Amino acid sequence: MAALMLGMLRARRGQALALWLLAVLATAAAVAAPIYLTAIDRAVVAGEVRHAGGAERTIWVSAPVERASGGAMPDEFERLAAEKVQLDGFVSVFSTEFLAMPGGRDRAGGDQVRRVAFREDLCAQVVVVAGRCLMGGGETVLSEAAAKRLGLAVGARVNSQAATFDSSLNLFVPAGTAWTMTVVGLVRPRDPADLYWGHADRSDQDYQNDPMYVARNTLAGIDHPRELQSFEARATAGAITVERLAALREWLTATAEQDETGRISVSTALPDLLDRIDRSRAEAHAVIPLAAIPVVVLAWAVILLAVANTARAHRYEYGVVALRGVPRRVLWWLAAGETVLAVLAGAPVGVLLGRLIVGAAAPAPAYMDRSLLPYAGIAVLGALLAGLVVQLRTVSAPVSTLLREVDRGSARVRTLLLETVFVLIAAAAIAQRRSGVLTGVTLVAPALIIAALALLSARLLRPLAARLAARYLRRGALSAALTAFRLARRPAAHRLLVLLVVAFGSFSFAGLATVVGDRDQQYRAELTVGAPTVLSIGQTTRTELLRATRAADPAGRYAMAAVPIPAVSTALPSSLAVDSTRLAAVAYWPAGYSPEPVSALAARLRPAAGPGVTLTGATLGVDLTAVDLAGKPATLTAVVAPAGGVQRVPVDLGALSLGRHTYTAAAPACAAGCRLVSIQIGLPTNLGAPARLALHTVQGQPFTAAWRMPAGASATATGGGLEVTLPPSPRREAGSLLPPDVPAALALVSTGPLPPDGAYAAFDGPVGGTVVGHADRLPRLGRRGTLVDLEQADRASTDSELTGLGEVWLAADAPPSIAEALTAAGLSVVGRRTVADERAVLGRSGSALALRFFVFAGALSVLLGLAGLAVTTITTPRRELAPLRIQGLPARVTRRVEWWFLAALVIAAVPVGAACAAVTWLLIGSAVPQ
Repeated sequence: MAALMLGMLRARRGQALALWLLAVLATAAAVAAPIYLTAIDRAVVAGEVRHAGGAERTIWVSAPVERASGGAMPDEFERLAAEKVQLDGFVSVFSTEFLAMPGGRDRAGGDQVRRVAFREDLCAQVVVVAGRCLMGGGETVLSEAAAKRLGLAVGARVNSQAATFDSSLNLFVPAGTAWTMTVVGLVRPRDPADLYWGHADRSDQDYQNDPMYVARNTLAGIDHPRELQSFEARATAGAITVERLAALREWLTATAEQDETGRISVSTALPDLLDRIDRSRAEAHAVIPLAAIPVVVLAWAVILLAVANTARAHRYEYGVVALRGVPRRVLWWLAAGETVLAVLAGAPVGVLLGRLIVGAAAPAPAYMDRSLLPYAGIAVLGALLAGLVVQLRTVSAPVSTLLREVDRGSARVRTLLLETVFVLIAAAAIAQRRSGVLTGVTLVAPALIIAALALLSARLLRPLAARLAARYLRRGALSAALTAFRLARRPAAHRLLVLLVVAFGSFSFAGLATVVGDRDQQYRAELTVGAPTVLSIGQTTRTELLRATRAADPAGRYAMAAVPIPAVSTALPSSLAVDSTRLAAVAYWPAGYSPEPVSALAARLRPAAGPGVTLTGATLGVDLTAVDLAGKPATLTAVVAPAGGVQRVPVDLGALSLGRHTYTAAAPACAAGCRLVSIQIGLPTNLGAPARLALHTVQGQPFTAAWRMPAGASATATGGGLEVTLPPSPRREAGSLLPPDVPAALALVSTGPLPPDGAYAAFDGPVGGTVVGHADRLPRLGRRGTLVDLEQADRASTDSELTGLGEVWLAADAPPSIAEALTAAGLSVVGRRTVADERAVLGRSGSALALRFFVFAGALSVLLGLAGLAVTTITTPRRELAPLRIQGLPARVTRRVEWWFLAALVIAAVPVGAACAAVTWLLIGSAVPQ
């Protein structure tokens, strides 16, 4: 039997080789998908980790620790928290800190508070700029910025005392005895981006100024009632991988509960990173089956077609063998042996081929292990079943049918029923896919729809080809007429056309998905970045950011200052403050963003403002009468913005007293002129009677009715000034009196309505907002957010005006000299982001990487379709035109008909496949992950 089987393979080696090649392609397609998907998972994780923020790669475990009765700090936190951060691949740093204020004072504002901190291994992470690093007790080192802020140098003596916040005074008060330290060095981080320094977006730090670093024994010897101890565990290379995702999830779940006392808290944005990784991987896992499964099924279909043609071609041989009394089981083995041996021989080669192909095209290293065996087994089993079912059914026919070489009568009816069922399944897949269902047949909905459309198209081929044949015959075009007759009457033509239409349709659909995905990535990149190029600016004031940007681009054609305003709560949208005079020239704003031009919206963001209050001189004075303070202490502070765009300065004018007084204080920042930002009345925070004041003048300039009062207050203009009633409140803004140049409500362009009370969060808290224009989408903010003019928002805020979020947006044709001009104007460019950079990030997402496999699978489908065409040609006996040759038909005409028949199938399949792909995209394209 073995010798007979080998003889059959040698005799029909062309057909055996064709089956072997098809088995190789089917197995390669089956194993390529899981290998590529594994590579995508690795690429997604690596890309997301590489571009993750510091908060997403850091775990911060902290707790306030109270000093024990003996004066020492308990060590329970260090022991308990150290266990929480014992994660493979994470390195932890212990630190502890407390707040201090200048010694010898009975109260201090928030701008006078400093942090005193110990940080593990500090000296190994810094570069000493002046002096030396810590060596003993009573010493401190500062960053250059902190030294400049505090006015200290190496060798200076610093007197401080621990501080605590007094809510009744809204100020800090002493919480321990004073102590003195010596500044022994000025340092700077060796690598500011190293996660050793934590992450700048940690919201729990209200006082972001660099601390005064001390040794552990120095901090322990200082009199302070409590300190904040913490461990910061930072991820090193290899800490977050595909294999470790489940373990990290388990750790997060286990640490979600606090300790028994409820004091230890765990803060991390790692879940955001893991969620983003999961979403990206899920997108890839949703796309890959769309491409992989149809290719494997198409390979099975080609194998089935090849085996069917082979079986049909050798029916007479099987009939003769059966007529001679060969047992049925032997006949089955003779029929199936060629298919089984060819498929089994091709399977291992297909596994290696799939590994080589994916290894060359995968976005990350691809590995081959035992997990691929089930996929290879499915491909082999499907190929065997496809071949065996046809072969065994053919040889099981009656001997008379085999010898006559005729088809069974029920074949056409059965084929029609199967095609009808297939079309109905495709229709169900369309309905489910459009409704968002992503299971079952919907995983291969595009292939099902293309195949259903191919079946319908092939059905239309026969009458069309028959009419063409009759027309060509009347014209005497014999070759064309014979070609059309073959297309109309040969069952193989119908099957081949379906196969080719599916192949070219799959490739066209993959091309459509890639083109649309590429366009979508470009759109998302432009929306996310906001402008062709965005420069991140180091810490500066908003006024200086505006001034320097306008100085670098006086014409307003290339550069625009912008400051993002993060949402303070889920009820309020994120916002973006921009220099609206340049918005239309610089920002991406397609026509679909809003129903009206951006220039019209930008103009409404800058309503007319009242006159400002300008102060000159090194002394500031406010003349007012305290009519009634409700028996509670109250303070008076003026916030001024010095000329030149430097940080705003609070001028403490002291405590208020009943009666009329002129409150004065030194204001050296106003020697060259400054703008009055606000007058702050420090109110009692408890319930009681309101305070009543009569405001007369500030620096000789009268208070008028145009001054803005806080919510809940009332004001009446009189001949002697402005009579104000201020109810008690713990809110700082409840005592803020704003000059006329501050807008009563900020003009906003919004994607939706504001909350019912019209509240809007500017730089230092809620302010009034009025929507003056609507947009469907906004640059950087997308479908939920608001735009505000930067200068208007800056005037409505009473904070220090310092920001580390400043940006300069550049137009596509901005000259390179703009960045140099910004630096020359005093800004520090600390980062650069372009649309191309964002495109690169989006290109590493799961769906984008999966679309590459989509194109590969489409190309493989075309290869399989052409292979099916070639195999059909090889396995089909050329006896159809033999009678015409006997009647005198020239041999060149028969050869021409053979080639024209194949060419006609390909020429018809290409546009029909493209049309089927286009119809499929219109039906379910929106449901394909991009």
